[in-house]
Amino acid sequence: MVQRLLIFGLAVALLYLPTSAVADWSDNFDSYAAGTKMDNVGGWAGWDNVSSAAGTISDVQALSRPNSMSVSNGAGSDAVHPFSGYTSGTWVFTAWQYLPDNLDGLTYFIINNEYNHSGPYDWAIEDHMDPTSGMVYEAVRDPNGLNPLPIVWNQWVEIRTEIDLDNDWMEHYYNNQLLASGVWAVDGGLIEIQNVDLYAPHNVDVYYDDLSLVPEPSAILLLFAGTLMLRRR
Repeated sequence: MVQRLLIFGLAVALLYLPTSAVADWSDNFDSYAAGTKMDNVGGWAGWDNVSSAAGTISDVQALSRPNSMSVSNGAGSDAVHPFSGYTSGTWVFTAWQYLPDNLDGLTYFIINNEYNHSGPYDWAIEDHMDPTSGMVYEAVRDPNGLNPLPIVWNQWVEIRTEIDLDNDWMEHYYNNQLLASGVWAVDGGLIEIQNVDLYAPHNVDVYYDDLSLVPEPSAILLLFAGTLMLRRR
């Protein structure tokens, strides 16, 4: 009975661990000095490894203080973080975004299922945040923006993508509302997670914080339960 309670308690505790505690990858930008250009720093770079496109560490806004990463034409307009090894399993990619209400152009949140500096590339997620309409839509599956959601201005908003690589499927959420779902590698290419791209071809800074790529929680619990069973044997 004691062993069962211990197992149950450990499983519950695992469920409620902070995301960073079980993260396969995460970055909250707090280990860098404000003003740092993220040009081949911490795995970050500019698109196609162009130095001028890299993002910049900022202490102007932060979800987890003191820092976030800013992107714009002035602060770095196309920041990327390539990944490798994410070829199977179920994953959750989370990013927190801060958009000021004076945003002066379309900004983009992108996840590539295939990315290499200088190509080839394929797009699995491409969010368009449009200040003219005040809406966000996922343009790979909804290129005409027929199913948008309202942009949340002047506060931190979660962008979350739940990715099942084994079944080539995903669900994509903005502000805890479903924005898109369907085949992961919908644009072709590999059924993998290879890159996040924060593209900001405008003058006003937008900010990102507390990014993570973690195993989907139920998968963690199944692995945990299997480990306990093996130990009992």
